[in-house]
Order: sequence, then structure tokens, then C-alpha cells
Amino acid sequence: MYIRVNNGVTECNIRLVGTAHVSDDSVKEVENAIIETDPEIVAIELDKDRFVAMFQNKKNNVDLKSVIKQGKVGIYIVHSILANFQKNIGEQFGIKPGSEMKKATDLAIQHGKPISLIDRPINVTLSRTVNKMTLKEKFDFLMGLLTEQNLELDEKAVNDMVSNADDLILLLKDISPSIYETLVDERDRYMAKNLFEASKGKENIVAVVGAGHVPGIKNYLKKMEIGEDIDLKSLMEIKKKSNVLGKLISIAILLIILYGFYTASSNLEALKTLTMEWVLINGCLSSLGVILARGKIHTIIAAFLAAPVTSLIPVVGAGYVAGLVELKFRDVSFNDIGKMMNTENFKELMENQAMRVLLVAALANLGSAIGTFYFVPRFL
Repeated sequence: MYIRVNNGVTECNIRLVGTAHVSDDSVKEVENAIIETDPEIVAIELDKDRFVAMFQNKKNNVDLKSVIKQGKVGIYIVHSILANFQKNIGEQFGIKPGSEMKKATDLAIQHGKPISLIDRPINVTLSRTVNKMTLKEKFDFLMGLLTEQNLELDEKAVNDMVSNADDLILLLKDISPSIYETLVDERDRYMAKNLFEASKGKENIVAVVGAGHVPGIKNYLKKMEIGEDIDLKSLMEIKKKSNVLGKLISIAILLIILYGFYTASSNLEALKTLTMEWVLINGCLSSLGVILARGKIHTIIAAFLAAPVTSLIPVVGAGYVAGLVELKFRDVSFNDIGKMMNTENFKELMENQAMRVLLVAALANLGSAIGTFYFVPRFL
């Protein structure tokens, strides 16, 4: 797709090449676009870290204990799923994920063209995604992991995805507005802004991006052409207020729960019954989360004992305890951690020892949260 943009300095022709990151046709299209256009800049949908990683075969070693303690379990689960999904489809066609980005880079270097990395850092995107997902979206995502079957796609199916990218993006928007906003719309704005700035003083640019980003980037380029600006700083923020808000909500729930126990304290029998229900429901649901993640028996017991207590402590979750206990009793090697984002198929990913620890932590937290929310209406 060609789009001519008046950036206030020059009028620049931008050729947006919409690709699938695992399609051989996309690699060929990128090569043709760069050779035919002879651009002054080749822009690619990568950030600095992914650009460097593309040329390295180094495995990612993750400190699972730090991940659990810092509450970043969800981010690493999402990152692992996306990385493996791309890798596995690419292997069906004998293509490495991001081959079209690598081809664009190689051709730019070969022809002496500057390279512009226009995408937002992946850690920012994933952090904002997890922060914006609702409890229901997180629950649906985790349940989907436990029931998902290996996805088989042929090359025609992938090429159809490129041709019908608009429909797929709209479908994602309906299924999960939060994921659509952070993975698609925010990155459309980020890349459009970087493209707009890169186009100043230039006449021809080739931009290689995922097919699903083409309509959004075009839309935002046109908006900037008529004076609308995009604030990149706001798109880079991992807002602290989400944590503050979460803690305030936790404190509010805690006060409601304590008030419920206080009102029942005048009746000793009622207090005993309420306490027993609190321990059983909270503990059992957190343990159920561990069981669904196929955690160790030690972790099931730890989750049962911890959940009724940690639910009353806003800064510590049942997943924190369950994750650390699972890590202690599960044999997790450096090889498991390194392979977490490089498994052969989805089933192998779910069997990966490191991923199992993350799932245990996530589902233990989820179970405990459901148990706590169950009691809130009873005390209001």
C-alpha cells in the first residue's frame, strides 16, 4: 500500500508492506518492495531489543523467583505464548519468525539504506497489556491455555490472514478490547508517529509491518498530516497508578471483609461458621488453581493454607507463596527456562517446568481472588 504524506517539511511516499511474520510470500514481497522502491529509509516493525535478538541465538534465562516476587507472572506467560505461537507456525513452513524483518534488514545493509526501528519496546507493550486486561480477560486467557489444542495452519491460511487482516483485527477488538488497544491500536499510533518523523526531509520510505497494523498506521499518518499529534511519552508509560488503584481496591475489599467479621463477632457461632467458610472457600479455590496447573502436592497444601491469610494482606498474594513453593519442589533447570520461549509445540510449552511454575502462581492467585470476591456481596 502506498500513502503520500505531507509532513510539513516534504511530501513523502511511504510504501507500507503488510506482512505475516511467518509467511514466505511476505519475505518475497519485502524484497520486491525494497528493490522496486529504492527507499531512502527502510522502517521495520521492531524495537532495539528485538532487533538485536534477531541476530543472536542466545537463550533467554529468566530469574523465576524475581518474576514471581515482582508480580510479572502474567507478562512472561503472555510473552512465551506469543513467541511460541509465531515460532511453531513458522516451522510448519520452514520459515523463522520475523524472516521478512531479517530480509528487510539484510537488504537495507546491502544497499546502504538507513534502518529505522519504529516499534515500541516489547516489555512496555506486554506490561501495558497485562495491566489493562480485566479480571475476566485474564481468566479467559488462562483457561484457554489449559484447554488449547495445537493449532495447525497451512500456508494458504496464513496468506488469507494477511488478506483479511482488517477482519481479524476487528474480531480481536470484539474478543478482548484491552488486548486490541495495547497490542494493536497503541502500536499503530507509536509506529505512525515514528514513521511521520522519519519521513521529514525524505521522498521515499518502505515500512515493513504486520498486515494488521497497515490500516491503523495509515489512519494515524493522515491525522498527523492535518495537525493531530501523537504523544509517544504517554504510550511508553507503565502507569504506577494502576498499582495504586489495585492496592486501594485491595484495601477496600479488606475493610469490607474485616467489617463482615466484626459484625459477626457478636455471635460466636456465626463467627465460627463464617471463619470456616472463609478458610474453606478461599483455600479450596486457590488449591484448585494449583491443581488445574498440575502443581505439586506441597504447593496445593501451601496454597490452601496461604490463601485465607494472604487475601487479607494487600501486598502479598497466594500466587506469590504458591509460586515460590512450586519453584522449590519442582525440578526447574536453566535449560527449561531457556526453552520456555523456544519449545517445539504448544503442548511442550505447557509441559515446560518453568512455564508450569508461572501457571501455578497465576492460577493460585486467580482462585484466591475469586474466593475473596465471593464474600464481598455478603458483607455489603
